[in-house]
Amino acid sequence: MAYVLALGLLLIGMDPTQDTPVPPPYAPPAEEIEQPDDPPPPPVLPAPRAYLYQGYPALARKLDCMIQRESTWNPNARSGPYVGLAQFDYPTWLETPQGRSGLSRTDPYASIDAMAWGTQHLGWIRWPVTSRLC
Repeated sequence: MAYVLALGLLLIGMDPTQDTPVPPPYAPPAEEIEQPDDPPPPPVLPAPRAYLYQGYPALARKLDCMIQRESTWNPNARSGPYVGLAQFDYPTWLETPQGRSGLSRTDPYASIDAMAWGTQHLGWIRWPVTSRLC
């Protein structure tokens, strides 16, 4: 009977020779265990203006000036139907690869990419004369 009692106490985590529970074996906290299935962290993007100069060095000065005139670098700028850094209207936005892929006009990086693409493929005429004076 004592053997069965001792075995039962061991199974529930108690040492039959002591009145205190037996601590479980050491296991590292979950945050210390490397999870191989965890995706890598997303890349850290530079500030929008730095992104413009890194990604489009040949166009950067002119586009920087145009964005300053269009939205003062406010990605949430709105003026009637025009939205974002480059002040795209919705139909023109949908003509860009960024618009066709469903990105937002208020995404500053998408807006910069679309503006650089748009000036080369849709023409500078898509932006007002005041912005093209840059």
